[in-house]
Parts: sequence; structure tokens; C-alpha cells
Amino acid sequence: MQKYDVVLLVDVSLSETARKEVVWEFEKLIKKNIVDHDDIGLQQLAYNLGNKAWNDKAYLYSYCIEAQPADLELIKKTLLYNKSIKRYFIFKMGKNEEFTKFKKVHEELQTIIDAWDAKKLWQKVNFFVDKRNNKYLNRKSVPMIKKYITRFGDMKPRKYTFNTVATQKKLKIVVLRSRELGLIPYTR
Repeated sequence: MQKYDVVLLVDVSLSETARKEVVWEFEKLIKKNIVDHDDIGLQQLAYNLGNKAWNDKAYLYSYCIEAQPADLELIKKTLLYNKSIKRYFIFKMGKNEEFTKFKKVHEELQTIIDAWDAKKLWQKVNFFVDKRNNKYLNRKSVPMIKKYITRFGDMKPRKYTFNTVATQKKLKIVVLRSRELGLIPYTR
């Protein structure tokens, strides 16, 4: 069985009971496959979902599941026709990749960033050079990912980040996934 990260963006206009009902129906569908879950909560997205200007907030729910490809097809069909779920994403997780909690990652990264800002070490960003920091190389570590993006929205080159080729490729995937979710804008 393969591990997947399923992310749901639930409509903000729903009442709390209706939102819990939608999430409960989804959890009931995949109950046997859930390894862990993370209720991220209300998030301000970097861009509007759809064509309405006020549609830039969503409730995010993240689930780590173990599933077969046939199970994924059932999940996709169920989520496709649910109007309460604005978007959904299914990301395949690597063998060594861990499922992390959004709040925990943000708290840890905020202390690291505050310490580094005090030392003025941000001319060149080299956080992921240290192998111990690879646990933060995921789409939920938004404060650190933003440090690797230029003011024009491009990724900083390896010349400035000192990353290995493999780490730079993983970072590119992480940035793309964060942009798809709306946590980071495509351009600034």
C-alpha cells in the first residue's frame, strides 16, 4: 500500500455543523485507510478560488492515508461531485516522507526564523543544506519556503541557496504544491 496526503479545501460559507458533516462523510468513506489527520483550519489563500473576488479563504483538512489505486478512484469520484469541497488534492508521499502537523511546523520555523533575522544571515539562504532540516522540506512549511522565492515569484537559484541538486528538485516540488493549494502566490 502507498501513502498519500489528501488535502481538502472546504467552503467558508458553510455553517460549522454543515462543514463538520462534510468532513465526517469523507472520514466515514476512508475510515479504514486513515493513518493520521491534521485539521489546519481557516486559511487566507494567496489567490481567489474561482471567479469571485471574495472567494480567497478556505478551511483546510489534511489526511495521511494508505490506499490502493482503486481506493483513490473511489475517493476522487466522491470528492468530484461534492459542491461543499472547493478543491481537493491527492499527493503521493515518498517512502521516507513523514506526515507533519501544520501548527507544529509553523511554531518551530517561526523560532528559527526569528533567531536568524536577529543575526542578519539572510543574504544567502542555506537552511536545507543541513540534512537535519530536511524534515521541514514539505508544503506546510510556508514561512521557510517564502525565503526561497525571489521578489518576482521565481525560485532562488542554487548559487544562492547552496542546495544539492536533489534538494533543489524537492524544493521545487514543494513550492509547486504550496502554490496549487494557494498557500503561496504564483507571482508577487
